[in-house]
Amino acid sequence: MSAHEADPLDHPEVRHASPLAYVSGYLLSVIFMAIALLLTLRHTMHYLNFIIAVSILAGLALLAQALLMFRLDLSKSQQWKTFSLILVLPLFVLSVGLTGWMFHTLYPRTMMHFMQVQGADM
Repeated sequence: MSAHEADPLDHPEVRHASPLAYVSGYLLSVIFMAIALLLTLRHTMHYLNFIIAVSILAGLALLAQALLMFRLDLSKSQQWKTFSLILVLPLFVLSVGLTGWMFHTLYPRTMMHFMQVQGADM
């Protein structure tokens, strides 16, 4: 009962909120995503360089959001949220990579004529 009577403005997450940091985090994220969109639309880079550039821009956008919008740091009130974000990142990268691999190999795994060609070699 006492948890509901506490002043919500005294909560550590609310006390860390800053409109200037929120807006700057939003603007930086939009800028990084716009640059990634331009790189994607223009097709001017080699494929490997393109993947690296877009991955770096996505990481910078995530970092800007985590630090400026969500105010994640190693303070007492935010350390477990920061650790959970760090632990989720490998799972996120793995799920995106496995989804890409699944769609990349979808045609050979599902088309009948490919299986017949593979069977003829055996």
